[in-house]
Amino acid sequence: MRITSIIVLFSLYSTIINAAPTAVPTLEKRQETEQDPGFNTNIFDSFKPLEVTASPITREYTLKLAKAELAPDGFSRIVLISNGRYPGPMIRANKGDQIVIHVKNNLNDFTTIHWHGIFQKGTTFYDGVAGLTQCLIPTGTTFTYNFTGGEQYGTYWWHSNFGSQYVDGLAGPLIIHDPKDPYLNDYDEEFVMTLSDWHHVYSEKLVKIRMTPGYKGFNPVPNSGLISGRGRCDCSKAPQGSKCVPDNPLAVYVVEKGKRYRFRIINIGAEAPFTFSIDQHPLRIIEVEGENVKPVTLNKINIAVGQRYSVIVNADKEVNNFWIRATIVKQCIHVSPETINVNSSLNYMVTGTLRYNGAPDAYPTTQEWEEKVLNCRDVDHNLLKLNPPRPPPANPTDNFTFRITFDDFDSVGHALVNGFPFKPELEDPTVNKMMYDTTPSMLKQNQNAFVYDTQNGVVEISIINENMATHPFHFVTYIITIINHSSPIL
Repeated sequence: MRITSIIVLFSLYSTIINAAPTAVPTLEKRQETEQDPGFNTNIFDSFKPLEVTASPITREYTLKLAKAELAPDGFSRIVLISNGRYPGPMIRANKGDQIVIHVKNNLNDFTTIHWHGIFQKGTTFYDGVAGLTQCLIPTGTTFTYNFTGGEQYGTYWWHSNFGSQYVDGLAGPLIIHDPKDPYLNDYDEEFVMTLSDWHHVYSEKLVKIRMTPGYKGFNPVPNSGLISGRGRCDCSKAPQGSKCVPDNPLAVYVVEKGKRYRFRIINIGAEAPFTFSIDQHPLRIIEVEGENVKPVTLNKINIAVGQRYSVIVNADKEVNNFWIRATIVKQCIHVSPETINVNSSLNYMVTGTLRYNGAPDAYPTTQEWEEKVLNCRDVDHNLLKLNPPRPPPANPTDNFTFRITFDDFDSVGHALVNGFPFKPELEDPTVNKMMYDTTPSMLKQNQNAFVYDTQNGVVEISIINENMATHPFHFVTYIITIINHSSPIL
């Protein structure tokens, strides 16, 4: 998690520094305003692509942020919700549409909302990263984001980017449909599915303990895992006096025999990677994080934090119930005796149900695929080929090396890039600085700014992970090409 935030910083700086003032578009509305009629529907409802319009239109939404007592895994706690739900509502648009989102903050706390994976070309100030691209949104106020995905399409998500708020519930899907999707005729309907780890203690308290000088443990161990906001914890281990329902409902997706479904799967968790599968139903991957790929069929796929996969599932089996499995990869959750919640009764086998219409309301009895996958690893990059193919960039004009380490900094364990942790300046965001007299060389070392200024240039980045843990890295404002990937040295 901490490393991911630092890598995102580089991408944002690249966008900020290279965005000429004349490139910022005038954000007038295009044609009529149209909100997706399914905006506030159940996450377990299937849907079809939005109606195609003659030209891009404006789609307008409102996210109402608040706090409520919910029990996603049976254990009642305060959850940060949007429009009365967790996960938050799905925002949809067609390729090229203008997306206008009014964020009403009733959290009694500051917030910002980040649109994960959207390039924000010319609208860096709407990227929603606290201390980098905008100031905080005060409680009791409304902030309007206004941007377009341009030529982007695919599966994205939105989440709070202030503190650790999204870990407490402020997250939801963001889907951009492509009317010319090459796989449009390969599926009949769509579903969105989120995967997440879940904590019973408010994340702000966990972070405070984690960042206490002298703390020697790893990141907090979750209490449960969730599929689309539903899971089940061990209530026998809940603290005395707490409210906990032992047989909390699990996620259920209902399909029609004979239909083909596109599942857009998003890991919105804090730290846990998942191994995802559906018993007896192969997964045909067609899109990875906003890029169409040549179809490849696997029985199990690993999905790290922030990653998104679109898979086609054929409902071609007998009418029955089948386990959906999202197994938290235990080997990727590091613990020591000092780790917060080290004695968690976490069930790493997170499950839901794929139910054929007409099947009984009962738990599945199906067996897991026997296929084994490598722990803490992505889907093999060599299997994922762009569709249509696109040649890699030309020879690099700029080169950077990121050495990633974990070490104490002021007696607090930090993730370091080239020896420095990152510290956002919430009261004076980077975008503000760059609009006035600040030059990149004037930024503090703890801003971890890596700067290039070559028009139409190509940046080559070498990431060297010098610690024992595996970590996802997000370059959320660029499409990157992996040209080399080494195996870990054990």
